[in-house]
Amino acid sequence: MVGKLKLALFMLVSLLLTSSVQSQTCMNHTFTDNKVFTSCRDLPHLTSYLHWTYDQATAKLDMAFRHAGINASDRWVAWAINPNNNLDSAMVGAQALVAISESGGAPRAYTCSVQGYSTQLAEGNISYPHSGLTATRQNSEITIYATLTLPNGTTNLVHLWQDGPLSASIPSQHQLATSNLQAKEILDLL
Repeated sequence: MVGKLKLALFMLVSLLLTSSVQSQTCMNHTFTDNKVFTSCRDLPHLTSYLHWTYDQATAKLDMAFRHAGINASDRWVAWAINPNNNLDSAMVGAQALVAISESGGAPRAYTCSVQGYSTQLAEGNISYPHSGLTATRQNSEITIYATLTLPNGTTNLVHLWQDGPLSASIPSQHQLATSNLQAKEILDLL
C-alpha cells in the first residue's frame, strides 16, 4: 500500500512539474540577440509561441513568432493576422509572415496575402505596414521577427499560425490534422 501511495505521489508531482514547465515555456525563453518583449503566449497548437510588445499609442506591434519541432530542413512556417477578425474563416484574407527553411541556409522571410485555401503562399504585399522582417533557425526552431503597424484602436486580433512541407522550394499544403485546423485564436494585445 505504501509503495502504491509513493508511486501515486511521485506521478502527481511529476505531472505538476511538467505542466508548470510547459505553461512557462515562452516566459523562460531568452532570445540569442537579446530581444525582449513585454508579453508572450504559449500557443495551444503546433508547438508554437508568440512574443510581442504592443504600443497602443502608435499601434506598432513588435513581435516574434517561434515554431519548434521543425526537424526536417525543407519546411515553411507562417504567422498571420486576419484583418476581418473572422475566426471561422481565418485563413482566407490572412496577412501572413512566412519563413522558408531550406537545407544549408538561414530561413528566408517574406509576406503573403492569403487569398484562398489552395494557396502556395506566393510572395506579395500585405495590408499592414511592416519593418524588420527576418527569420532565424536554431536547431529545430524557426523564429520570425517583424514590426507591424496595426489600425489605430486595435486591442485584439484574430491570428493564425501554420507549418508545412516545401516542394521544389514552394510551400505545399499543410496537414489537415485537428491541431493544424485549430491553430487560430483571438489574441488580446493588452
